[in-house]
Amino acid sequence: MVKVRFAPSPTGNLHIGNARTAIINYLFARKEKGIFCLRIEDTDMERSSREYESSIIDDLRWLGIHWDEGPLRQTERLDIYKEYAEMLIEKGLAYRCFCTKEELEQMKKAYLSRGLPPKYNGRCSRLSNDTIAGYIKEGREFVIRFKSPMKPIKYTDLIHGKIDFPYDHVDDFIIIKSDSIPSYNFAASIDDMLTGITHVIRGADHISNTPKQIMLFYAFEKEPPLYAHHSLLVGRDKKPLSKRHGVTGIKDFKEMGILREALINYLGTTGRSMEKEVLTIEGLIETFDLGSLSPSDSLFDIEKLLWLNKEHIKSIPIERLLDEIGLSPHYAQRVDSLRENAKTIKELKDLLTIFDGKTIDEDAMTFISNLNGIKDIAEDIERLIKGDSNLDFDGILEETKARYRLSKKEAMILLRVIFTGKKNGPPLKDIFPLILKDSIIARLICLKERLSQD
Repeated sequence: MVKVRFAPSPTGNLHIGNARTAIINYLFARKEKGIFCLRIEDTDMERSSREYESSIIDDLRWLGIHWDEGPLRQTERLDIYKEYAEMLIEKGLAYRCFCTKEELEQMKKAYLSRGLPPKYNGRCSRLSNDTIAGYIKEGREFVIRFKSPMKPIKYTDLIHGKIDFPYDHVDDFIIIKSDSIPSYNFAASIDDMLTGITHVIRGADHISNTPKQIMLFYAFEKEPPLYAHHSLLVGRDKKPLSKRHGVTGIKDFKEMGILREALINYLGTTGRSMEKEVLTIEGLIETFDLGSLSPSDSLFDIEKLLWLNKEHIKSIPIERLLDEIGLSPHYAQRVDSLRENAKTIKELKDLLTIFDGKTIDEDAMTFISNLNGIKDIAEDIERLIKGDSNLDFDGILEETKARYRLSKKEAMILLRVIFTGKKNGPPLKDIFPLILKDSIIARLICLKERLSQD
């Protein structure tokens, strides 16, 4: 059975790039009727926090991503990593390294002076048991290093195809640090092995970690999982997406008024060749295929996300939309009349002021104040609104056109500003019956007060 994992580090809020990894894993697991696991890689003791972990979990739940196992926390498994490191030492595949920072720096300079990439030269792998025992008795600090087999590593990436690493690509790397905390590659490999992960799906920035993890699986005589490294999200400068590119956190998109349906739709289709772009979560699962993911970096396109958001605002059930805005069913007709005009939930909330607001937008005020005879027009419309409770929109429009010799377009914009306080919006005839008479009168008063000041 397929088993995948999403393994965030709780050193910050959930980034859109990491959310994409979670969504790809989730879609793959559901498509294959497999298991989706949540693992918290919290071994960065200085930067990790339970607050960030809670934030990540909240964001995943908001996105609608549900895990079948977990959350598994690495800091609760330190004894397990220590046990498996000792097993490697006993097998002669790992050793304690007592080199100081100064010695390691000298080693690095020596390699660089010869034009070679710096690496560990394996000095401590040749220490005798008596020397090791003596160093431990002295209380010397040590790390545990994995002894590189110095063999080429080849594997077939499910997205990138065949990838080869030369025999000397990996030196004797650290698996347990001096504070007894496992390195990322060691903890990840042990967890993948013990929890039975079949597919490791993650960003392309992890490709360089893969040979180390494959080596560790072979060291324990286990078959490594299949690996798939999806493209990274980049900004227009072609650099990995970060705060300098603007909004990048899931909470930020939520505050912008992006629906979870739109964000999952966007992240679940970016970097893929799709026949249909607007999809529900069910549609994303049904059409998902790892082979459809491009290995090339994917440009983050905020306009595409906003377009998808608008499409989902138009199509989701009205009950879901009301819940997102935080309104009762009493507002259903109003919200339904506006949903095609908003790119975000925030815009939709702003548009709702059409029905009960009392002010006029600045750009609308600038337009209307330049019309000839606007004071007289305002007085006439106020009399019409107050005097005839049965007056319909067509009646007001025709009378305004005829009396002031306006074109239909001019009269429509004029009435839109007076009735809604805005220059643009949904079909005015459709929403006119929903606008409170008191709101129209309040806007007319606002208009006259502004005109008297000019």
